[in-house]
Amino acid sequence: MITAATPERLSWPRRIGWAVGDLGINFYWQGITIFGYFFYTDVMGITPYWAGVAYAVASFWDAAIDPVIGAVADRTRTRWGRFRPWILFGSVPVGLAFALMYWTPPLAGAWLIGYAIATHILLRTLLASVGIPFGALSARLTHDSNERGVLAALRVVFAATGALIVAFTVPKFVALFDQPQRAYFWAAVSLGCGATIILVLTFFSTHEVQEGPEDGGGASTEARGGIVAGVVRDVADFWMTLRHNGPLQLLFAVFILGGISGMFYKITLYWITYDLQQPAAMVWILPLPALVLLPCAPPWNWLARKTSKRNAFLIGQAINLVALLAFYVLNPHDTRLLAVILVVAAIGASAGPIMFWSMLPDTVEYNELKRGVRSEAKIFGFAAFALKIAMGINALLLGQWLTRVGFVANQPQSAQTLEAMLAIMCLVPLAGGIVAMLVMWKYPIDARFHAQLRADIAARKAVEASALAPP
Repeated sequence: MITAATPERLSWPRRIGWAVGDLGINFYWQGITIFGYFFYTDVMGITPYWAGVAYAVASFWDAAIDPVIGAVADRTRTRWGRFRPWILFGSVPVGLAFALMYWTPPLAGAWLIGYAIATHILLRTLLASVGIPFGALSARLTHDSNERGVLAALRVVFAATGALIVAFTVPKFVALFDQPQRAYFWAAVSLGCGATIILVLTFFSTHEVQEGPEDGGGASTEARGGIVAGVVRDVADFWMTLRHNGPLQLLFAVFILGGISGMFYKITLYWITYDLQQPAAMVWILPLPALVLLPCAPPWNWLARKTSKRNAFLIGQAINLVALLAFYVLNPHDTRLLAVILVVAAIGASAGPIMFWSMLPDTVEYNELKRGVRSEAKIFGFAAFALKIAMGINALLLGQWLTRVGFVANQPQSAQTLEAMLAIMCLVPLAGGIVAMLVMWKYPIDARFHAQLRADIAARKAVEASALAPP
């Protein structure tokens, strides 16, 4: 359903109806980011180098397809809106692809690597076809910056819940099954079924605001006759969009830095298995950061309202960096000290996604003022493009580094290898975080800036409407 009104404040059912979709999406995304690389090396049996290649190829493909999906979604015209049909019709296929990624076939060598790459690419493609329209939908629900902050906070709460469920579910399945291959597959099947139900509920719980006559039911002239040419133009327009959207450039830079340097959670499984040597602790260690994230969203949103989204991001990042440094120096094997450090890290890290997903819709209005177009899905697609390119680089680097430090899966590791893995885990994201803070320091959009932005857009539309009015 599309509504012609432009609500600034949403009801709680509407807020939750949209944000809960990130719960389902994060069943898949957290499954990939937390367990994907470890699954390839320690369960499927691929070497670290080729696991990095498989992960990187899928990430690069994902990055390439995201802007295309965003451009197509921007031109979708149905009686349900532009973005909601993607969520509905993509919900089942992405669940099937998730199960295929975590199935270990009776293959070996190059055939096994090829299967890993093919199923990972399939999953990333289908997940993008749901995730990009889902993210873009937030800019269609409301124009109010503070309301978007509420949506972003709720989104992170549900994303954290998804991470919590995934981090708890997979180790439980591993404990239940004798064979890890079966455990990961049936965990993926269970999570995929839950995500499918959630995404269907999101479709029925949301409504899109109509921006103009072209948003009505049925295909527009462009959507009917020029969709291919329009997609090509939008993809070619990528660098032009960045050129005129300074705030978006800064968010892209932070996204890229975070994606490349985000080694902590990829190495955590290896650290638990080979350094801490308490695989059973995985059940409580992995869910702990997500569990802490849940109550952090409202305070960070409150701080952003009182100061700015940029300041909230910087404060959270500083807390997270202190925790990373403490982890590296102390290498905590005492469970109480480990829990404290992980809690502090989670408190700081939670500010990043909350602020990012609240900032990104604001750049839509900035783009509208500077270039005269909103292009919500395209901007969200480009943001995902930057992240996934960075994640591909991250996977390649991780595969190279683990190989060079002498890591061999399912074997005892030397003291030198463990020390090098700890450095990768902590010092790489520490350096990336420092640079990200320097970049974010220049981010200009605060509440006053955004209010003026909206006023300027409204004034320009009034002038244009007056010029078109009959004498």
